[in-house]
Amino acid sequence: MRNKLLVFASLLIMASMVLASCAPAAPQTVVKTVEVVTTVEVPGPEGETVIVTATPEPAAPPPEMKSADPTTFTYATFGDPETLDPALNYETAGGGVVQQVYDKLVAYNREDPNTFVPSLAKEVPTVENGLLSADGLTYTFNIRSGVKFHDGTEMTPEDVAYSFQRGLLQGGTSSPQWMLTEPFLGSGVDDIAMIVNEEEPPYDDPAALAALPADVLQAACQKVVDAIVADNAAGTVTMHLAIPWAPFIPTIANGWGSVMSKAWVISKGGWDGDCATWQNFYGKTSAEVNEMGLGTETNGTGPYKLDHWTPGEEYVLTANEDYWVTEPLFEGGPTGAPAIKTVVVKSISEFSTRFAMLEAGDADSVMVGSMSDYPQMDTLVGEECQKTVNDCQVVDPAKPLRVVKGLESVSRTDMFFALDLNAEGGNNFIGSGKLDGNGIPVTFFSDPHVRKGFAYCFNYDVYLDDVFLGEGVRSNNVMLPGMIGYEEDSPIYTYDPDKCTEELQLSKWKAEGDSFVPDENGDISLWDTGFRFTAAYNTGNTARQTAGQILQTELSAVNDKFVVEVTGLPWPTFLQNQRARKLPIFFSGWLEDIHDPHNWVVPYTTGTYGGRQGLPQELKDQYKEYINAAVAVSDPAARAAEYHKFNQLWYEEAHTITLFVPTSRHYQQRWVQGWFYNPILSSVFTYYNLSKQ
Repeated sequence: MRNKLLVFASLLIMASMVLASCAPAAPQTVVKTVEVVTTVEVPGPEGETVIVTATPEPAAPPPEMKSADPTTFTYATFGDPETLDPALNYETAGGGVVQQVYDKLVAYNREDPNTFVPSLAKEVPTVENGLLSADGLTYTFNIRSGVKFHDGTEMTPEDVAYSFQRGLLQGGTSSPQWMLTEPFLGSGVDDIAMIVNEEEPPYDDPAALAALPADVLQAACQKVVDAIVADNAAGTVTMHLAIPWAPFIPTIANGWGSVMSKAWVISKGGWDGDCATWQNFYGKTSAEVNEMGLGTETNGTGPYKLDHWTPGEEYVLTANEDYWVTEPLFEGGPTGAPAIKTVVVKSISEFSTRFAMLEAGDADSVMVGSMSDYPQMDTLVGEECQKTVNDCQVVDPAKPLRVVKGLESVSRTDMFFALDLNAEGGNNFIGSGKLDGNGIPVTFFSDPHVRKGFAYCFNYDVYLDDVFLGEGVRSNNVMLPGMIGYEEDSPIYTYDPDKCTEELQLSKWKAEGDSFVPDENGDISLWDTGFRFTAAYNTGNTARQTAGQILQTELSAVNDKFVVEVTGLPWPTFLQNQRARKLPIFFSGWLEDIHDPHNWVVPYTTGTYGGRQGLPQELKDQYKEYINAAVAVSDPAARAAEYHKFNQLWYEEAHTITLFVPTSRHYQQRWVQGWFYNPILSSVFTYYNLSKQ
C-alpha cells in the first residue's frame, strides 16, 4: 500500500505583472505543474489566483484470482452416497467417490465419450493389436505390474477377474450388473438369477435363490468363472463373451468396472471366491454391504484415498502420494501424485448456503439446484466460456467465477408412475390407502386413464421456462434425440387441461374387499371422490421440486378434490423408497452409462425403473421382445424398425412421461485449472486432473 496520495494538478495562474516600466503591464498567463501530496500550497505574488484541478485517482487493479489454499478443493453439493461398493453403486453421489478411489482397465480419452485409453490394462484390446478375436467374443487384457492398492498390497490379474466375477454373482436389479450380464451371459439376461431359473428368476430374493439345487447354483457360478479367467504368471485376464457386444469397452470404463482387492473384500465378509458359496452373497442391499464395511470403506488403486465419510455431512478424500501413473493416460494428462491433496465434498441441501460458500470463496464449485439458479450464479461470473475452457473471454475482471455454457447433456429427468405400490409395513405416501378422498390405493396408477390424465395436466412450457430457462429439448421417446430409434414425429403428451379432465372423469373403480380395481363399469368415480397422496423428490433438487409443484397446481385447478402433497427426502431415503416401490409418483433422472439407445430402453422398462414402477410382467415381456431384437442386429435401419414398435407401445402405456434434455453449464472459481467436460462423467469431478492457482 502507498502511504501518501500523489496527485498531479495543473495550476492556472492569471496575474497582472508589474514591470520596470511605469506603463500598465499586459496580463500574462503562467501555468505551473506541481505534485499535490496531501495539501497544496503554491507561493506567488500578492493577488495571485490559484486554481487546482486534481486528476481522478487511478482505478484499483482487479483482485488476484488466487485460492487461499491451492492444495484443497471444496465442492458443495446435495445428496449423499448410498454405498461405495463399486459392484452395487448405481447412483451419482456414490459414483463421485468410486471414480476417485478405484481404477478401471480402461479409461475415457479425456473429454471424448467414444474413445478409450488403457489404464490398469496396458492396451485397449482391438483386432489390430491381436487382443480382440476376429469374432468379437474374446478380449485379452495385459495387466500392469507394480500397481498397489491403498493398503500397500500389489494388484494382480486375479484381483481383476475376481472383481468382475463378484459383481456378476452379487447381481441384484438395483445394481449396474445388467450391463455386464448381457455380454457375458447372453442377450436379454439381466441378472444372474435368470441363469439359475430362466422361467421364474428369483430376482432380489436371496432365500429363493439359495434354495435351488446345489448343482444348478454351481453351474451358474462356473459359467461366470469360465467367462473371466486370470493368469497371474502371464499377467493377463481373458474375457469370453457370450455374444459380440459392440459397447463392451465403454461398458467396463465406468465405475462398475472398478478393480477391487480380492483379499480385502474377503476380509470384509464378501464372497470368498468359492462357487460353493456364491449364493450367500447374491442380492445384497446397500444397507447390508455398508454394514459389512464394503460400502462405507474403500481400498482401490486410484489417485485418492477415502479419509472419512460422515453421512449427511461430508466425505473427504486425500491424495494417494504413491499413485502409479508415470506416463499420461491421455495427451496432456497428469502423472504421479495429485496436485490437489485434499478433496472436501459437503452435503448441503439449501442452494442459498452453497451459493454463499461460493461467493465467500469457501467453495471451489457447487452443484446448482436447477437451471433456475443460473441467474443468481451469473451475478458472480467474471469469465464466460463456450463448451470448453479453451474458448473463454473475461466479461468482468473483478468477479470470481468462470462459467462454461452449451455443454452437451446425456441425462434427463422424467415423470414416473408406480403401477403396483408396496404397502407392506405401511406406506406413508398413499394416505388412507383407499379411494375415499383421503388417499389412493396401491393400484392407483394401474388405470391408464389416471396416467394419461396426469400427463395432460403437466404444464410442460412452465417447467421448461422455470427450470431450464428455455434451454432444453423435449424428448419424444426414451432414447435421446439423435440416437438410433429416436423419432421426431412420435406423438407425445402435451399440456391440455380439457383432456386431463376428460381422462380423469373416465376413471371408474370398484372395491373388491380391501382392494380397488379400475373398472369402466365401476361405481366409484375418481372425479367425484378425489384423491390425496404424496409426491417425493430428493431434497435440494429444486428442478424436481418444481416439477412436483407444477403437477400439484394443475391438478387442483381442474378439481379441488385432487390433492398432491410435495415433499423432499434425503437422497438415500428417496432411493430406498423408490426401490421399495413406496412412491406413487416420482421425478427421477437417468445419466447414460454408454452412448447407445440400449442403455435407455432397458432401464426404463425391463430394468431399473421398470422394477421400481412395478410394471406388469406381460408388459415387460413385450418390451423385452423389441429390445432383444434391436440389440441383436448391427444395421441401424433394422434396429430403428424394432425401436419403432417399442416407441408405439411406450406411448400407449404412458407409465412414464419423458420431459426435457437440457444443455447444461458448469460454474467454478477462476483459480481452478485443468477442468474439462466428458458428458458420460458429467455428474462427477475428476479431481486428479485439477489444480488451483
